Amino acid sequence: MLHTHLPELRHHGVWPVGEEWLFEAWGTSWLPVTAVLERLAEEGHRDLLTLGVTPAVAHQVADPRAAQDLGTWLGGQMWRAEEQRWHLHEPVEVRDLAGFHWRRFQDLLALHEDVQRRGGLLAVWRDLADRGVIELLGGPATHPYLPLMADPTLVDAQLTMGLEHLRRWAGRRPSGLWPPELGYRPAGRVADPTARPRRVDVQGTPTLPRTGPSLPGLEEVYAAHGIDHIVVDAATLVRAVGGPDRDWTARPAVPPPGTDHPDEVVHDAVWIGDSGVAAFARDLAVAYHVWSPSGGYPGNVWYRDYFARGTFGTHPSWRVTDHALPPDHKAIYEPAPAAAQVERDADHLQGVLHEVLDPRPGKLVVAAYDTELFGHWWFEGVAFLEALLRRVVGDATLRTTTLASRLERHPPTRRLPLPESSWGYAKGHASWVTPTTRPLWQQLREAEVRARAALAGGRGSDRQRAAVARELAQLQASDWPFMATRGASPGYARDRIDHHGAALHRLCAAIEQGHLDDDHLADREARVLAPTEVTPLVAALDPSAIATSQLTRP
Repeated sequence: MLHTHLPELRHHGVWPVGEEWLFEAWGTSWLPVTAVLERLAEEGHRDLLTLGVTPAVAHQVADPRAAQDLGTWLGGQMWRAEEQRWHLHEPVEVRDLAGFHWRRFQDLLALHEDVQRRGGLLAVWRDLADRGVIELLGGPATHPYLPLMADPTLVDAQLTMGLEHLRRWAGRRPSGLWPPELGYRPAGRVADPTARPRRVDVQGTPTLPRTGPSLPGLEEVYAAHGIDHIVVDAATLVRAVGGPDRDWTARPAVPPPGTDHPDEVVHDAVWIGDSGVAAFARDLAVAYHVWSPSGGYPGNVWYRDYFARGTFGTHPSWRVTDHALPPDHKAIYEPAPAAAQVERDADHLQGVLHEVLDPRPGKLVVAAYDTELFGHWWFEGVAFLEALLRRVVGDATLRTTTLASRLERHPPTRRLPLPESSWGYAKGHASWVTPTTRPLWQQLREAEVRARAALAGGRGSDRQRAAVARELAQLQASDWPFMATRGASPGYARDRIDHHGAALHRLCAAIEQGHLDDDHLADREARVLAPTEVTPLVAALDPSAIATSQLTRP
């Protein structure tokens, strides 16, 4: 399983976090991973994997201006490689890698131009789904952290907008969903991230006061939108069967087969409570070999070190070598030994799959990752993914599957009530709720209250109402509190919260004063491009327009 997500980055900074991040992920991960799937599809392989594409990504890769700028960026990387050839202050081995980097970006630029001629990434992903090669998963419009959303009408609007957007570009509504951050909330009152926690455990997980009315579990909300399967993290199911908590950053051992070990629950889906929504869980005993909070294949000494860069703007040209060494003391990257290590790691994971599945006939392993891992964060990751898929499709006793296909062939036989959870640190809210992020959550709640008050009774022009809704949708993205807590760019996250919050309050003030504030409105329309269709969110914010939102429900 691959989860393809970035927040909205267009017109919100260039380097190192803004559009540069978008182009790195798009150009070095999403494009080459898609090429792998197309190669396998042309060889006749089907039911290969499940691909989550968030609306935020879909909007950005469909933007002609962004696509054109990606081409410029890829060409710029070729120029950067040519500059590397003449950096006389770098070792000759670094300069000799210039041709390697140049050819790589030449190939990526040619791939990008070919994909654009065929209609862009969305058209290719739709074609792969239509041919039964992949399953596409949907998601809410701006990737909000659903367990802590206290207003059910806003949850409903986020899902309505996101799922409808996927239907428009993919040609069908998804039956599966990747919940943002794999967050889940059972029925009950919602935890309040704006309040001081009652306690915080040793891992930083807060126990938050709960406010408001008792709400249905998220599975009921998903079912109302036609979703019949979702993904959760392993801890969600392990805790549901009474398994003990542990250090979830460490790779668990594969339990002995034929036992009642709680980790066995991850080897098939379960129905969530009394619902018709199935939950599939990541198998950390397998997935963590590739990538985990504490290690994985990308840390091998032969692989390229993403963070080791020369002082003269060269491409990363050093290998991991030793984690204790500073970047300028690491060994120069060697493509051939790295390629050989890819084959060894693919062989190893194929062996792990046999270790898990041979004693468990008919069972399942779900290995889920961010698509961006392959090619961007892990330079050799695309080659590894292709090598692994080729081994599995050529293995007589293993098979790939999408979640939808698996659910159709093997419906769950077990029902479990699930606990509140995520795939963040300690598998709770610790990656989104800290003393640092409490003001961010307070800003979000204040923006929700202000937007409701400003739009009440149908006030404001259609353009103003839509602009307010877009600013609020961007404020709701789960990326900002995560980046402020555990990301590499907390300042950028705080800036984005402040930026959208200030814009929303100015838009609301103009509505309240009966003033168009046309220059500011036009600026916001030019900078905040998504979600494009926000009628459901406007309807959720203005009770007088709630009937309108029902027109977009399935």
